[in-house]
Amino acid sequence: MSSVSEADEAVLAEIEEQTGVSYDPDSRRVEFDGVATDTEQYVSLVAYLAENGYLTHEDLPVSAAHAQTRYLVNSTASHEDRDMVRPREAADGMYLETNHDSASKARYSGRFIEDFALGR
Repeated sequence: MSSVSEADEAVLAEIEEQTGVSYDPDSRRVEFDGVATDTEQYVSLVAYLAENGYLTHEDLPVSAAHAQTRYLVNSTASHEDRDMVRPREAADGMYLETNHDSASKARYSGRFIEDFALGR
């Protein structure tokens, strides 16, 4: 039995359909299933969350759980005096740091889905 509501299941299905990113909340497993690269799907997920009101400018900046020198998502492509290494503008005025390995992109994607899309 899934740990999410029917509404959250619908959100997860929509995210997968629109971005190719699938998420299993029970195992917290993320898969990049589309034909695009994991970076393109990572950007697409954040763009989807922003365009559909799940992630807003009021939520920024979003940082990693561990102390880091750069934000994951910010309103500028910098964090204090440090620029993002590979910023991508995922949505209007929302910059995503994409300089992560595939496992980190999957982990952060799961966190974005958990924190911003589920249970709202």
